[in-house]
Amino acid sequence: NHVYLVGLTRNELGGSHFALVGKLTGGQVPKVDAQAAKATFAALHGAIAAGLVRACHDLSEGGLAVAAAEMAFAGGLGLEIDLDRVPCDDPAPADAVRLFSESNTRLLCEVSPERATEFEAAMTGVTVARVGQATDSGRLVVRSKSGTVIDAAIDQLKEAWQKPLRW
Repeated sequence: NHVYLVGLTRNELGGSHFALVGKLTGGQVPKVDAQAAKATFAALHGAIAAGLVRACHDLSEGGLAVAAAEMAFAGGLGLEIDLDRVPCDDPAPADAVRLFSESNTRLLCEVSPERATEFEAAMTGVTVARVGQATDSGRLVVRSKSGTVIDAAIDQLKEAWQKPLRW
């Protein structure tokens, strides 16, 4: 299946989990564009109601990297993502921005190839880009023009996610 990123990525790492883990201060915090949010959610609701979306995950807590990992291990499949396809307001964003920005109103959607044209038509007027595909590799692989950024087994990512919950 194809994987689409819906919404615009901005350099908004202020207050993010990436900033917390990296002990970073400053930066822009995510801002809501109410008009874009309304259009995005209306279009996505229509696509979901029409049965065009197989799975959907928000990109809030941890950004694209976390959403892609959670989506992949929830389905027990692999996922390949091309960061260079991520829609951004900056023409040359850093990989960290594309991976970890927590810009509002962004979602990762899985769409079957047979329904891709319909999905894209349903999302007319909304920022959307096909950024990758689901695979049967059992790995999350993220690439950009700078090379392979992430190549990790889904079961290892899932264990890292679940381990702190076992107390």
